[in-house]
Amino acid sequence: MDLVTQIQGIGYSFVYGIVFTFMYHLIYSNLVKIKFKYLRYFLQICCGILFAGIYFTGLFFINEGVLRFYFLVALLFGLIIYQNYMHQQMMIVIYYINKAIDYVFFPIRFVFLRFNAIMRSIKKRVKRCQKKD
Repeated sequence: MDLVTQIQGIGYSFVYGIVFTFMYHLIYSNLVKIKFKYLRYFLQICCGILFAGIYFTGLFFINEGVLRFYFLVALLFGLIIYQNYMHQQMMIVIYYINKAIDYVFFPIRFVFLRFNAIMRSIKKRVKRCQKKD
């Protein structure tokens, strides 16, 4: 592997570490709202597999998928940089992104909550009718 390819791989790993950590915090802030813990674990595993696939696909395009130890160190270094220096500033961004997501999905949530309320009232009426008979 020539020097340019190595520098590209290290840079990609470093930037991916920062972006991966940001995306994981964004996704995790939404996954916390899920009440079923096994579903939450399953979705976290799926996200981890997706992130690993994206990382190795990028490495495949840069250097035919060769993974070196210093690529993982650069990835870890990007993660540490994000956690120590960028985490507080990005929490504000994550808050506004989540607010936008809630705004977009509010009508859908409203419809499902309305449907759920209608189904509950129908079940109560059916039970009352069955008790009268």
